[in-house]
Amino acid sequence: MAKYKAQNIRNVVLLGHTGTGKTSLLEEMLFATKANNRVGSVREGNSLSDFLPDEVESGSSIDLSCLYANFGGVHFQFFDAPGRTDFMGQTIMGLFAADAALVQADGFSGLQVNTRKAWQVVASHGKPAAVVISKMDVENVDLPKVLDSIQETFGKQCVPFFYPDKTGSGLSKVFSVLKPEAGAPDAVKKYHDQLVEAVVEADEDMMMRYLDGADVSADVAKNVGLAIRKRSLVPVLMYGQKGSVGIKEIVETIKDYFPSPEDFSTVKIEESKTDEEGNTTITHRDYDVSTYDGTFLGQVVRVINDEHKGRMAFVKVLAGQLDGGSNIYNVRSGKSPRTGKFVKIFGARHDDVDSVGKGEIFAPVKVEDLALGDTLSDGKFKDKLAGPKYPTPMVALAVKPKTHNDEQKISTVLQRIIAEDPCFRTELDNQTKEMIIYGLSELHLNVVLKRMERIYGVNVDTKLPRISYRETITRTVSDYHRHKKQSGGSGEFAEVHIHMRPYKEGNFNFVNGLKGDNVRRQFVPSVEKGCRGAMDEGVLTGSPVNNIEVEFFDGKDHPVDGKDSAFQKAAKEAFKKCFLAAGPVLLEPIVEVEAVFPSEFAGDVNQYVNAHRGRIAGMDHAGAEQVLRASLPLAEVQTFSTDLRSMTQGQGSYSMEFSGYEIMPANEQNKIIEKFKALRKDEE
Repeated sequence: MAKYKAQNIRNVVLLGHTGTGKTSLLEEMLFATKANNRVGSVREGNSLSDFLPDEVESGSSIDLSCLYANFGGVHFQFFDAPGRTDFMGQTIMGLFAADAALVQADGFSGLQVNTRKAWQVVASHGKPAAVVISKMDVENVDLPKVLDSIQETFGKQCVPFFYPDKTGSGLSKVFSVLKPEAGAPDAVKKYHDQLVEAVVEADEDMMMRYLDGADVSADVAKNVGLAIRKRSLVPVLMYGQKGSVGIKEIVETIKDYFPSPEDFSTVKIEESKTDEEGNTTITHRDYDVSTYDGTFLGQVVRVINDEHKGRMAFVKVLAGQLDGGSNIYNVRSGKSPRTGKFVKIFGARHDDVDSVGKGEIFAPVKVEDLALGDTLSDGKFKDKLAGPKYPTPMVALAVKPKTHNDEQKISTVLQRIIAEDPCFRTELDNQTKEMIIYGLSELHLNVVLKRMERIYGVNVDTKLPRISYRETITRTVSDYHRHKKQSGGSGEFAEVHIHMRPYKEGNFNFVNGLKGDNVRRQFVPSVEKGCRGAMDEGVLTGSPVNNIEVEFFDGKDHPVDGKDSAFQKAAKEAFKKCFLAAGPVLLEPIVEVEAVFPSEFAGDVNQYVNAHRGRIAGMDHAGAEQVLRASLPLAEVQTFSTDLRSMTQGQGSYSMEFSGYEIMPANEQNKIIEKFKALRKDEE
């Protein structure tokens, strides 16, 4: 039997700019709920949340951590997300697991860029939220200014739920805005009216009675939770760390008004269809988990590789309950492994539990084949549940194992990291033969590389990857090549005549245009194979050739010396001759960049884009921030993560997506060709 009822569970993720005090707030709440007998400190390296060695060393969160507490008959499951956008995958993972968010703002510094970014992510996921203002006990906090900034940036639905008697060292208590009391600051009355208006917006009947002048105060108190769920109200909470002023009120607000798993029953089922041409379309449809008549339905929301227990998957129960030792059906694999014991996650500590119910987060021990996003059930439910969309990693490094031992281990290690980090990927570039790793930023990749060394003992050399270019032509030509080899005995002979022209309908099209009996038809595939080989090898820079049509229209054969190998060689050389005469050009990869930064840095960022052969597609305002959309060559933005951070004093963020290939300017093309020639010469 599950220990907790779903209506008594609160799943909450803590988000905000690094340094705002998210982890410190969580430590305070764990102490207030008696989940810990002390308040852990990030600065002193004894935080329950930031327990990994690199987190202790850096003094900030890197991975999403999970902790729980019990207070007032409610089971709290907290997720502490990193504050840097370098680890945005962890933020999205936390939002996916949680039912609501606490977005933290710095009372002294105001709304910082990653707090604004966190709010945008919360809004895009439609999650209920509260804003928490920290550092109310710091001197020179301008609270009215901070509140105005929050309402201007996040919306008028952000209304103080508590208000301090004063800020700075004299802070001693916070007053309820919902139920004002004697002695409260004058601002409480102003915000009480705003709070009432935000709550009545959640219910049409209550709104009509309010507009008619009726007393709705009793209804307002009852419907705060409804208003939070519908996002017509975002309560603004505040606290000071010295003396833990306001902490108890934050915990009680979550307990009394935040949504439970029972308030959310709709999930998305993912369906894919593949047409006759091999194109796959993915669609989603809603599914009400409250209608599920099975005994268990869950989804993997987090995967970690524990140094002692191996791979562990955090599972959120969406319906029913599950006992230890049960079989669970994995929709992805089609297998039904038997579980061992279950554990609840409390930072680095894992606590055994016998069973779990709806809304709980747990990890089944020794069930290895579980991946992020996997749908699990009792076997009755066999559809795939959709997961969140993660940013595409585009910052790349080429890595090379330092030793033979590193080379033997690196593939397994990279797969382990991919399993737990959805914003990390690897590939072997077929053109450059380099092993490439991709992340969200250089910092993200540096963290991965240090963990590879510290945890797995794998060391690599790194460098910026070579760019994978493409080659093509701009006009139609015809030419031929005769291959003749005689060295005693049977020789080789073939003559191949081809037309070559640009082809826009695909990558390559081969046309058999032979007439007459000059060439036996058995060698037509040999000619096509030779042309394809030349395309793969490239002509100008060793890059693959794209968008070419070749017509084999004539040639010569020999009854004895005409061979498959001879026609392949002749075709390859004919291809190269035609290619060089057909106005060859290099195609370079282009990426679409969207950068968000304070408006004061717009001039520097615009200048950067123009100086790096970019095209600005648009500029928009988002509050005090500028949103720039531009297309740039990938070769020009390999260090964009660091460059943007430098240009915007660390306040810029961006996303990057591959767009396609475009013709390089002639001067840039010549530089690449000369580099390739020099590289070939060195290799020889």
